[in-house]
Amino acid sequence: MFYLVLNKNNFTSLTVDSIKKNMPDAEYKVVDLEEGGRLPTAFKHAKGLTMVVTGGIILNIKEGDLPPDEKLEKHHLAMSREAVFSDHPKWRTNYNLIKSRLHDGVVDMSIFIINPNKWKKVPTSDSNFLLGKKILYMPRYMNHRDDPTLGTCMGGRDILSYAALGHDAPVLNYLTHLYSGNASVRETFGCCFDRLLPYVDNLPEKERKVVERLGNLTKLRVGKLRQMFADIQKSPD
Repeated sequence: MFYLVLNKNNFTSLTVDSIKKNMPDAEYKVVDLEEGGRLPTAFKHAKGLTMVVTGGIILNIKEGDLPPDEKLEKHHLAMSREAVFSDHPKWRTNYNLIKSRLHDGVVDMSIFIINPNKWKKVPTSDSNFLLGKKILYMPRYMNHRDDPTLGTCMGGRDILSYAALGHDAPVLNYLTHLYSGNASVRETFGCCFDRLLPYVDNLPEKERKVVERLGNLTKLRVGKLRQMFADIQKSPD
């Protein structure tokens, strides 16, 4: 797998440092977002199967975390849904409760795997690209990200259950909160902001303070509790 990091914000060093620390043998390249968007940029720089990731997302991808190449090669893209729980049998109704426009067909463009060999035509933009494309959807634990239901209508036990998934997740994707610099109490329970703290050394001062504030809030409020909950869920009993 080749990793393409899109330098489109001031949090890019989080991603780069996470690759260096967690995946020292990974081949990666940092590029600026070019005209047309993520897909045109990806096609210009991709090397076979390529994970395209927006700067600010933490990567800790280990053997077995990704689908086998044979499966990825049968699809144009591997992606996540923007609405994290849109396919969840219980939690998918929460989006209606908060009158969110998110639904099962909205994809997350902040991180995806592209298979250039499957495409007959190189897209010139990020619009209307899903039609006729074979998409492999990433499981929920793969791309642990923020979601509007966490801070609004999700129950406390369910928030902790989701947070436990993030404890060992190969991808931590909290860009919404990095951009805003804010998170509610419920969101600090659901998002593992403290797991971003080991990668702050090369951030600009303003962005480092944002990450440290969010990370320390999570450590103070829920760090140990989340670990205990994760251990309980792993227990065979």
